[in-house]
Amino acid sequence: MQQLIWPRARSVIGLIRLALGMIAACTLTATSPAHAAKWFVDNALGDVKAEEKVQPATPKPVQILFEFQRDGSPNPRATKQVKPWAFDAIKQSGAFSEVVETPASDGAVLSIRFNNIVKKEEIDKAKKDGFRAGLGFGLFGGVVATDHYVVTFDYIPATGAKPITTTVNHALHMKFGKKDVEIPGFEVKNVQAAVETVVRQAMARGVNNIASDPGFPK
Repeated sequence: MQQLIWPRARSVIGLIRLALGMIAACTLTATSPAHAAKWFVDNALGDVKAEEKVQPATPKPVQILFEFQRDGSPNPRATKQVKPWAFDAIKQSGAFSEVVETPASDGAVLSIRFNNIVKKEEIDKAKKDGFRAGLGFGLFGGVVATDHYVVTFDYIPATGAKPITTTVNHALHMKFGKKDVEIPGFEVKNVQAAVETVVRQAMARGVNNIASDPGFPK
């Protein structure tokens, strides 16, 4: 039985890196309440607070170029899954009058690279910790796997203008097993909610950083 469960558990560790395999995750969480995967959004970034938010007096339109990556390589399937959430978050920021994929009237472009950084040593440690717990195929004791993200924003206010660049770091944690393990994040109901929250927070922070720059149109 463990041999059947192990591939599912392994697929959850690489969930985002394997283009957001939502179906595999749902299959895993349905196997056993005691061993169900739990998802946590890292606390470090958080939401943009009201007193931090920068709102331009006259927002301008912008063209968005969005790409999800794994270790710097494009992941088209994940891009398709995540891009609508990213666009919604950018629109909700209020920093732009219009958020589109086609060229904006004044040539403004915001390029976003949402890069999932694979830290093999962490994956290996998670597997090893599972074995140490005496659980055969691992990830059944109280093991945490973390997906790390480096999100780079490059904004060009108008054709020929100097770019404004900012980078945002975020992380998503998955805990598998019933053992109590301290997680540096807050729990969300499922994997989709976790990923949406990570995307929303990263977009809000990145856009606010750009809007705070003196070169951003006010």
